[in-house]
Amino acid sequence: MKKLVLLFLSLGLAFSFAAESTPAKQTPPKKIAKKQSVRPVQEKSKKAAGKFATRCNEDLNQVKSTIPVTSYLANVTWAEAEARAKQLERFEQEMPKSDMLPYFAEACSLYVELLKLYTETDRIEKNTEAAWQERQTVMEEIEKTQNAIAVLRKDSLSALQNDLLAAKNQTLETQEEMKEREAHANAKQDSLLKASKEREATLLAQASAREDSLLRASKERESELEKALAEERAKAEARQKEAKSKLNELQSKLIQVTQDARGIILSMSDILFDVNKASLKQDLKTSLAKVAGILSVYQELNVLVEGHTDNTGSEKHNMKLSEQRAKNVMDFLVSQGIDVSRLTSKGYGMTRPVGDNKTKDGRQKNRRVDLVIQDKVLLGK
Repeated sequence: MKKLVLLFLSLGLAFSFAAESTPAKQTPPKKIAKKQSVRPVQEKSKKAAGKFATRCNEDLNQVKSTIPVTSYLANVTWAEAEARAKQLERFEQEMPKSDMLPYFAEACSLYVELLKLYTETDRIEKNTEAAWQERQTVMEEIEKTQNAIAVLRKDSLSALQNDLLAAKNQTLETQEEMKEREAHANAKQDSLLKASKEREATLLAQASAREDSLLRASKERESELEKALAEERAKAEARQKEAKSKLNELQSKLIQVTQDARGIILSMSDILFDVNKASLKQDLKTSLAKVAGILSVYQELNVLVEGHTDNTGSEKHNMKLSEQRAKNVMDFLVSQGIDVSRLTSKGYGMTRPVGDNKTKDGRQKNRRVDLVIQDKVLLGK
């Protein structure tokens, strides 16, 4: 029984880890509604159990009425089986096409067999108890007979002797019969208990073998997923390296190209904007058009457009200006054919300075718009 519990726990952990380790599928451009397409399937799975969960629940319900109320092991096993059936139902709703579902269903069948075994064992124990009660009744009858003999002895010794002899003979016959019945009951009980233990050992051995098989399969699957993920990361790093090489061509006094843990950073000076406005100058549009061309080639790259200002002016004004500049840059990239789902804009105002606002040079560095270019695969690692 403990191995059956370990089987389900191992299966749950293995598949949870496999689900969490599975990388998100890359969405080709112009097919944006990935999240929207998943939701109806999830909602549908909540409405009805799958065929494995349904079959498991039907089998358990068939044996539920036969479970002895007084059997502790049977009731504990039923609670475990019911919990595993619910776990199977949730797993089937979340992963309806998983190759692991038949193994979960087989484990459920083993629980059903074990419950039947406990029911049969309880029936045997009740029959044995009935035999012992019958024996007690016979012994009470013998005692009554002996008492009757003692009473008759007072009336007639001869009649008493005859009656005593008859009673003895009857008692001997009864005792012999009782011994035979007791021996038969003991032999039957021993046979059933032996069969019960053998069946339980077989079920536990099968469950253990199945557990080992599933754990091996889980480890192999995990190894394959890790290898595939490593390959995807290597490709993503190569793509990002190629993209940075091309973006380096935009390096100038007004555009700085760097790279950090977030990705490739294109930092554009506010000189490329009209003074204290969010409108883009022609030089900036030309550079952004080149960036859009590179992004069109590398569809796996997403862009976070960040607007920043120095501390000149009010906080509210600077926040609004940074947000508008970031949005205008994003809108221009969209006008160049970049899918809006790959773009995000955000204004930070004066909250993220990179230079000292007390100096002219520092304030110049702080007035900027950054393009943070990130590979989707590397974001998920």
